[in-house]
Formats: sequence, structure tokens, C-alpha cells
Amino acid sequence: MFLNDHISVNVLKNFQFIEIKKENIFLDIIFKDSEILVLNKPPNLVVHLGYGHTSGTLLNSLMFHYKNNCMLPRAGIVHRLDKNTSGLLVVARTIFSYHYLIGLFKRRRVIKEYDAIVIGRIEFNGTINVPIKRNIYNRTMMSVGIGGKQAITHYKVITMFRNYTHIRIFIETGRMHQIRVHISSILHPIFGDSIYSKGIKPNLLGYSKSTYNLLLKFSRPALHSSMLKFLHPITNKLQTWIVSPPVDMVQLLHSLYSEDMK
Repeated sequence: MFLNDHISVNVLKNFQFIEIKKENIFLDIIFKDSEILVLNKPPNLVVHLGYGHTSGTLLNSLMFHYKNNCMLPRAGIVHRLDKNTSGLLVVARTIFSYHYLIGLFKRRRVIKEYDAIVIGRIEFNGTINVPIKRNIYNRTMMSVGIGGKQAITHYKVITMFRNYTHIRIFIETGRMHQIRVHISSILHPIFGDSIYSKGIKPNLLGYSKSTYNLLLKFSRPALHSSMLKFLHPITNKLQTWIVSPPVDMVQLLHSLYSEDMK
């Protein structure tokens, strides 16, 4: 830039900042200290503000319950779960811990495991190492394919049912919708996931009325973040948190067990 250069800036008079509401939304806090929060996110709770979600989110709740988080980027949120995915999520409480946790996620030093119920019978443990990218036909969705970012998902069979499988999932990477996209790519979509089902419908025939009704009314992907493990930002000690799936998944698993015991 030279001494005679001039820079002009045009500011629209009607430009307005969006005021973020502080909302008293209950949070199920699993662990809390001066540096971090670990919470058990329920289904149907959006994590970040976004199009169509300017209130009723985790961010709105954090700003109400934890005033100092108002001063942090994204109110201290360092990773996300999909709206209808339940389970463990860590939030920073200081700027140091915010950048520390961001660094852990980037270096893949945070261990995350999930429980899922999928359509069909998976007989063996496996790994899916296929890139994920934006869906060229629907920009709100993701898909597998050449040109995407590396994504690695490991899965372990817990229980095979007649038409479904309970699996435990460990992800090395954290791509958007990674688990749902990867599991769908092997033609065993997450039960209840209408977006990535690929037209594969669950088999509801031959079940008792109570189990049939549970299967029919289950309205979200049966996916739960059950374990979170990382080095604490201050103590540098490895800490692990584990939470069981919510009532809807537990009821469904119990019903499927009961059906197979008949």
C-alpha cells in the first residue's frame, strides 16, 4: 500500500446485528469445573445457531446459565452433535481451554464412541475409510466419494437381532454427518434416519404389537454419543465420561432383545 492510496468503505444503514437470546433451557451436566463442561445432550436440541434456529439451542442455554461463556467464541462450543443425536458433548469455559480443545480435535486426540441401532444384520466388525464431501444435489447433505475429505469410521457388533443390529462406533475423524453417511454407504443405515436411509425401509413385520409400535413411532436416528475421552486442559490427566442411551433407545433395545428371546 502506498501513501497516496485511499480506501473507502460503504456501510449499509439498515445493517443490524442479530441479538442472541439467553434462554433458560435445562442442561444435563455430567461434569463441571473451572475449565470445561461435559453435558449429556438430549435428542431434538440444536447445538449452534443457524438458519431457522435462532433460539432454543444449546448456545442460547449456555449464555443463560454460564455468563462468562458469553465472552468466548461460540459460547465455548468446540464440537457438535446433530440435532437428533443424543449424548456427550464438551464445552470450554475459558479461552485457554477453548483453544486447547480445538487443538485436540484437530489432532484427533479426542476419543469418541457411539451406540447405534442399524437396519439389517451386520455379522462382523469393520472399518469404513471413504472420503466424505458435500452432496452435489443437496448442499445440506453429505455423501461419500472421490474429492471429499478423509473420513474413518470403525464399528463393532454388540448384538444382532432378527432384522436390526446394535453396534458400537468409534470415529477417527469428525466430518459432518460422518457416522450416518458411512453406515448408510454399507447399506445398513441408522434406524430412524430418513435423510440417509437410501430408500432402505425397516422390517416391521412379525413383531408384537408393543415392539411394532415402538419401531413405528421412533422418529429420530437411533444414534447416541456414549463415551468421551481426552486429556484435561489443566491437570493433563486422561479423563473418561460414559453415559447410557436415552429412554427411547433403551426401550427399543429391550424390546428387540425380548422379541429374540421368544
